[in-house]
Amino acid sequence: MNGESTVPEPAEEKIRLPEPGELFKFGSVYFFVALIELQAKLSVTRAWFDGTLDGNHRLLLAFQYTNNEQSRLLQFYIPEAFVRLLGLSVTNAYILQRWLFVFLALLCFHAFLRKWFDAQLAFAGVMSLAAIMPLSYFNDLQESSPLLLLTFLLGLWAIREHRNGWYMLILAVGAVNNETMLFLPAVYFFYGFNGLQWKRLGRLALATLATSLPAFLLFGAIRYMNRDRPHLGPVWQLPNNIEGLLGQLKSSPLDYWRAYYFYIFFIFGALWVCAFLKYSRKPLFLRRAALMIPLFVVGHFLTGRIHEVRQMVPLSFLILPMAFFYLFPAPKEQRQVNPEDGRD
Repeated sequence: MNGESTVPEPAEEKIRLPEPGELFKFGSVYFFVALIELQAKLSVTRAWFDGTLDGNHRLLLAFQYTNNEQSRLLQFYIPEAFVRLLGLSVTNAYILQRWLFVFLALLCFHAFLRKWFDAQLAFAGVMSLAAIMPLSYFNDLQESSPLLLLTFLLGLWAIREHRNGWYMLILAVGAVNNETMLFLPAVYFFYGFNGLQWKRLGRLALATLATSLPAFLLFGAIRYMNRDRPHLGPVWQLPNNIEGLLGQLKSSPLDYWRAYYFYIFFIFGALWVCAFLKYSRKPLFLRRAALMIPLFVVGHFLTGRIHEVRQMVPLSFLILPMAFFYLFPAPKEQRQVNPEDGRD
């Protein structure tokens, strides 16, 4: 990539999906990668097998759990469906849920990356995600996370391809599982932005509101229904996060492997920087979607405990392809402008 070109390559062409044979070939690999991810998660999560998971599940079904988790309906209703339909134990139902949604997220990420990259780099992107994920595994029961990965990715995909109906549906379903989905309307707005003319801006604002309204209404109704349930922790977490970061700055570098408040930096490492280098030469969708990243990070810094670095994993679907455009620049002759996206 030379300094004179601003064309966002490799090729941004019409929707390009892998052939079924390619999905089967790589999917057979991701099947076992998802199994390895499952083992890595379960090996550090004693709460799965000491009765905590079963107890929490019963409380969730009775709507007697904490507000945050109680409001994430799909994380416990999907395993309950597996229990009733397949006769699984509660533990095995949650195991099936985690394995299934992680596998589908890996497979869909491969297909998502094929818009811009060949099969080899798409595979490298998926394996990079798989390498990152274990840093987010702790002894906690945040079982909305696997479905969040899948729905967040599918939501980004629908926005990229201008599939408003699918986007609305995915956003609404995802919001019933985890409120992190509600950052996606920012991506929708930024990607659709096409100048400061009031008429265009008004149409975009109305479209953003209309497509996200069902998700926000569902989320609001569920939270209102659980308004009397206590929160798992304080809503305002900025003081705790600052204290944690400052405290771990005193750690020896040899203890950084367990400096959990630094994991927000470690999870992508140098890829945080690579993603934004030569920013103007990345595809329009990634440039615009990346404007959501500061909102995402600051939002979690203010209201979440940032040592729970699983919160950053959905950003992989933007950070990794953005970094790959810097790490693996395409030869100039391979660049094309997407006929479906005249704004590039």
